[in-house]
Amino acid sequence: MAMLEVERIHTYYGHIHALHDVSVNVEEGEIVTIIGANGAGKSTMLKTTSGLLKPRKGSIRLNNEELT
Repeated sequence: MAMLEVERIHTYYGHIHALHDVSVNVEEGEIVTIIGANGAGKSTMLKTTSGLLKPRKGSIRLNNEELT
């Protein structure tokens, strides 16, 4: 089981669909880098995963505890 599980999240800014069906699993001790072009959704993904933004769909679990 992954330490952080992000499953099929969708995040919006108003009517703008910023994240569409994003999933990622991070195992304990694993180092992850998020790369992409400007406007690709890197900051939105981090804000959603950290709880600053709430996804409209999908789930986020940390150590098997539901955060969404």
